[in-house]
Amino acid sequence: MKKIVICIVLLLSGLRLLAAGQEQEPYFCTRPGTELYYERTKAGKTKLLQTTLFEIESARPSAKGLTIRYAVTMAKANGSELYGGRAAQTAYASPDGDITLNFGETVKAFVRNLFPRTHIEVSEASAILPAQMQPGDTLPETHCSVKVMGITVRFDITERKVLRRQRITTPAGTFDCIVVRERKQEHAPFHHLDDWLDNYYVRGLGYVRHDKYDKNMRLEESEVLVRISQPAQ
Repeated sequence: MKKIVICIVLLLSGLRLLAAGQEQEPYFCTRPGTELYYERTKAGKTKLLQTTLFEIESARPSAKGLTIRYAVTMAKANGSELYGGRAAQTAYASPDGDITLNFGETVKAFVRNLFPRTHIEVSEASAILPAQMQPGDTLPETHCSVKVMGITVRFDITERKVLRRQRITTPAGTFDCIVVRERKQEHAPFHHLDDWLDNYYVRGLGYVRHDKYDKNMRLEESEVLVRISQPAQ
């Protein structure tokens, strides 16, 4: 009887540890070879506006926990590439599963595509996506400036808040998400944007839906995950 009790205790402890590990899985894809394909449409419309392809190239242990190399390619509905085409990116996952992206370097990658021989100055700007989020949580803000050819563009991502948990269905499947809302502003000469973004995140994948609202909270566009391509086990 004592042996049975010990076995049950060990089994339950193992299950708790397994569950804890799952809870720390980041809200980002860390499986090399995975491709995530998204489509964007206007609110209430079905006509395709844009596509986005995420390609996870590698995920290697590092001093920060895990260094994830990936690439992003955006294209118009007709297939022609936007922002100079494929842009290499890097994300970092801490041992606790928190994801950190250098927003400045992300912007720089696309600008470099467009102006490969031009000097680009970018401020450091870390965007944090915690592994442990609960509805009502407030997340750190991100501020970044990019200077190219004498023109400075400033990006501010503020008022980041975890709204709720929600199950949604996209063409790629049904997902249990946590929804994060943030305000994104862009300021440059003759260019000013002020949008609200609702991002639907899933553990082990990243975002599966992205809704953009104007400053009056009118839905303008939605981007959803359409297809997941993963290497064979």
